[in-house]
Amino acid sequence: MTILNSITELEELAEGYREDGLIIGLCHGCFDIVHIGHIHHLRQANSLVDRLFVSITADKYVNKGSDRPIFSDYHRAKFMESIRYCHHVIVSDSPTAEFILSVLRPHVFFKGADYGASTDLRLNAERVFVESNGGSIAFTDDKVMDSTSRIAKIIMGKSMSNT
Repeated sequence: MTILNSITELEELAEGYREDGLIIGLCHGCFDIVHIGHIHHLRQANSLVDRLFVSITADKYVNKGSDRPIFSDYHRAKFMESIRYCHHVIVSDSPTAEFILSVLRPHVFFKGADYGASTDLRLNAERVFVESNGGSIAFTDDKVMDSTSRIAKIIMGKSMSNT
């Protein structure tokens, strides 16, 4: 498990894996407060590919409220690196997953079950990038769900009321 330091490193690793005939997957997100739903998502994604890449949204693009992200992109990447289901982690310096998708060209781009019925325009744009490179989008199941935003509201509400 490694944190990648550059897009060039990401591209070279992915190309080598493709040459070796390995199936590449990508999960992308904020991963601010990692919870059991994330672990379930990563475990499921990992079970369907040979190498799972995880891209983390850079701090400046996290749009979840004034006090978010709670942890810096560096710390979020370090945490994700420690999860055994993640082979490689990179901080994405783009507002969406599109750039990483265009460079990595994963065979499978994983989204959580909550995106299954989504009409989010970003998801449609991501689908175009994935499918234009011969890949597909897979939605992990909803057997274990939670929300970082829900957890953050509880934590931040309690810490604010205790001050």
